[in-house]
Amino acid sequence: MRSLPFLLVTCLALLLCTSQVVRDVPERAGAARHGEQGPGVQEQGTQESGAQESGAQGPGAQGHRGRAGARGHTARGPGVEQHAYSYGPLPRQRLVAYSDPNPARPGPRRTGLLVVHGGFWYQQRSAGWNRWAGRIAAAGPAVFSLDYRRNTDAPWPAQRDDVLRALRWIRHRADRFGLDPQRIVLLGSSAGGQVAAAAGTYGAGRRHIAGVVALSPVADPYRAWRTPRAADGDRAGLAVLRANAERLAGCDPSAAGAARKHAEGPVRGPARERERARSPEACLRVWRDMSAAGRASGADDPPMLLVHSRHDFVPVAHSRAVRDAEVRHGMAADDVTVMTVPGDKHGGGLLTSPGVERTVLSWIAARTTPAPAPYGRIHR
Repeated sequence: MRSLPFLLVTCLALLLCTSQVVRDVPERAGAARHGEQGPGVQEQGTQESGAQESGAQGPGAQGHRGRAGARGHTARGPGVEQHAYSYGPLPRQRLVAYSDPNPARPGPRRTGLLVVHGGFWYQQRSAGWNRWAGRIAAAGPAVFSLDYRRNTDAPWPAQRDDVLRALRWIRHRADRFGLDPQRIVLLGSSAGGQVAAAAGTYGAGRRHIAGVVALSPVADPYRAWRTPRAADGDRAGLAVLRANAERLAGCDPSAAGAARKHAEGPVRGPARERERARSPEACLRVWRDMSAAGRASGADDPPMLLVHSRHDFVPVAHSRAVRDAEVRHGMAADDVTVMTVPGDKHGGGLLTSPGVERTVLSWIAARTTPAPAPYGRIHR
């Protein structure tokens, strides 16, 4: 009988150690520290608490899978609903829409904002944007958080193709969301900034994209691949970036003599996967095709706001090259802005820097506000 208390304590300890309460404590991320984070996410790989509170999950989450138009949870923010949709037949081709439940509400059509998350082109980081997307949608715009094929699913240009496909899907359903199909802006972060900028500079992007906002964009993956060291000294992060840029391209640029041929001018026409496997020249075309500067066409491209921190993991040189190429091809200087802010924040984290979110939203509003009707005009 003397041993009974000891046995009870031992059994209680075993029960606690194996319970769901203990085993389900989330672990801190062990991934590279510069993977994409949504605004307000404190640490890479850790979902912000607001996402769970609002019921927001990434595209394809349980309860939404494969149900285009299925009713989701109400997102954080008054008068905003969250719905998950498939914009294509593939598993990654999903988006989550945050919009007014009454799209026919009187007033002007809304602006659309398509968020392209980052994460070295292989991580799922859209959930980090959920709370921010719901809050911005509460202010008026219809916000879409996009999932797209990763470099482990398909090489370039699959990622750009998915963004363009999602844009077409949204435009064709503009009435459903109460938005103006000519007022859709892309907002991309880190690797997603590269995809957004590449989509904007593909063809006559200005015809269907009102603007591109890119936060720490890896605007030229080849520049990242050949950079010997990261601006902030993060060797591990740079190694991950280089390896995934090569995986995105589907070929090694050094084997193709990219250092000599990279600056030969812009690519015209889509990259073809079979060509890149056949010749070094095809490999070089793919790397140039991934660069927004390589496809810059000036006035045909949408206005751009490109933002970095002073000690950004992805240096501001990426965006300056885009700006210089656009101006060289005829874009008005005030249509492409490169903004540098103090500190070392990266990607979505830049929106938590003083004044950055306000500047981004003001820039979007300035380029999507419909022009007033001429004075004195009478409509009958």
